[in-house]
Amino acid sequence: MNQEEKTPETTAQGAPDQPSQAAAPETPPPSDSENPPEAKGKNRSRPVKVYLTVLFCAALLLLLISFVMQQRNHMALQDLNEAIEGSQEAATLQLENQRLQYDLEEAQAERDKLAQQLEETEKQLEALEWLRQIESAVRTSYTEAVDLVNAFEESGLPDSLPTTSTVEGAQSPADVYRGIYAMLF
Repeated sequence: MNQEEKTPETTAQGAPDQPSQAAAPETPPPSDSENPPEAKGKNRSRPVKVYLTVLFCAALLLLLISFVMQQRNHMALQDLNEAIEGSQEAATLQLENQRLQYDLEEAQAERDKLAQQLEETEKQLEALEWLRQIESAVRTSYTEAVDLVNAFEESGLPDSLPTTSTVEGAQSPADVYRGIYAMLF
């Protein structure tokens, strides 16, 4: 074998393998003046990319801020709507309360009127009972009739006697009492 054959090792293709220690020739980094136009375009596009990235981030931040503000406004509007509905409900309840108070006042006035009518009717009944007893006493005993008339006058009920008759053409109870009073005194 040749020495040439002994030293280099051949690869599977038969091409000699380059030693790992052999380094490619080093070249110093090119200066800006030596850079070709493609390298200058790459260096110039880098600040544009950074600028666009900053603009994109700022736009996203503004969108986020806008979204948060919109949500706040939406919540504030909901609170305002609830407050308006509450105040409308309160106003409706106040109107209902006023209507009920008015109805209550009318009912109390009606009750008072009915109570007064009942009292007057009770007085009329009592006065009519006095008149019946006086008429009965006039037929049986003069002194008893005079005593009953005096007690009737003291009770203050003669004014409660009805001035109209329930029977058409008959004398009213007040007229009957005046006739008995005139006969006894």
